[in-house]
Amino acid sequence: MGTIGDLELRAGIGPSSAERTAFWQQFHHLDGQACLDAGVSELRRMIAAKEGLAEVTPSRCGGVPKRERLPPLTDEQHAALQAYAARHGRRWKSILNNVWMGGAPYDDGGTLRGLRNTHGPSWLQSYRLPKSKPSAETPIAPVEREAGWGSDDV
Repeated sequence: MGTIGDLELRAGIGPSSAERTAFWQQFHHLDGQACLDAGVSELRRMIAAKEGLAEVTPSRCGGVPKRERLPPLTDEQHAALQAYAARHGRRWKSILNNVWMGGAPYDDGGTLRGLRNTHGPSWLQSYRLPKSKPSAETPIAPVEREAGWGSDDV
């Protein structure tokens, strides 16, 4: 970190007493350590802006949203979610979220419980099941048109 003087110089504040006083005057309403912390934080922000760096916030790990830092789902996890959705119908997410919060029916199993621990309930709300693609074994019936509805026969 260096000294506060080093931070002031890197932030572009001149070495004169008047320039330093002008900078620190904006924090005069704070007491002791709070004044120092606020000033150092502002100096770091100014340095980051001067050097063209993004401000680093500790809780955000470089500004990357948490959802983007989650590990991708495994095939087993996808299968467990699809099976749960098939078993519980259209309200499967709210049921699973309730189970994750300790409610009945307590049928989430190890894989889904692991997802709760790694991804969490807010991830579940934004999760979408992948669209199922028709397999080669699934017969697709041709659509028959009724006579008189959109036909060219007059």
